[in-house]
Amino acid sequence: MSAFRTVYRFWISILAAAVLVQIAFAGYGAFYATEKVHDATIDEDTFEDGFGLHTGFGYLILLGVLLAVIIALLARPGKRTVLLTVGAFGLMILQVLLAWTGGTIPAVGALHAVNALVIAGLLGSLAGQEWRMKRMGGMVARPEPPPATPA
Repeated sequence: MSAFRTVYRFWISILAAAVLVQIAFAGYGAFYATEKVHDATIDEDTFEDGFGLHTGFGYLILLGVLLAVIIALLARPGKRTVLLTVGAFGLMILQVLLAWTGGTIPAVGALHAVNALVIAGLLGSLAGQEWRMKRMGGMVARPEPPPATPA
């Protein structure tokens, strides 16, 4: 296994964990806003303060997934893995667009949350695949060909 493959395995694992932290930051923002509503101290700036970590960290994850695409191209883990990593980047672009639109159309904001779960699942799946490959010594399990039938 190449050094880039090792870097890819660790990087995709870090990104999978980062998305879970990002989801927690969204929860923090929501409950921060709820607390401020109870205090009757909420305005747009206060609301944005609660989501500052979520917003900033989200852009870092977007850049991290772009970096994962570059690392995947260098690591050459297989066409499927590269395409799934590119797909994760596409979902991250969609995530930003859903966030921007969700501020004015709440139904789109709901899709932002669902897409976050899809991203978490995809990155977690890629990370799990890479760790399984490491345990197997880099071998890919291939299905057995069907037995030849007598003519």
